[in-house]
Amino acid sequence: MQEGFTEQHGLQCGYCTPGVMMTSVALLEPNRNPTEQEIREAVSGNLCRRTGYVNIVKAVQHAAGKLRQSPG
Repeated sequence: MQEGFTEQHGLQCGYCTPGVMMTSVALLEPNRNPTEQEIREAVSGNLCRRTGYVNIVKAVQHAAGKLRQSPG
């Protein structure tokens, strides 16, 4: 998840980042291929004043892709 946020510029001021990352990890545990809408709904409880969540969604999609590539 951290790699995705770094590579996809999902980090903004850092205020919302811990909650968004924890929520995203919980989302990906049962679902390694969430839709954009599922990601947006999952992180909707974490308010971010710096972004429209575009890069956060990209970061979660990046992490999901890495998970799908890993065994297990």
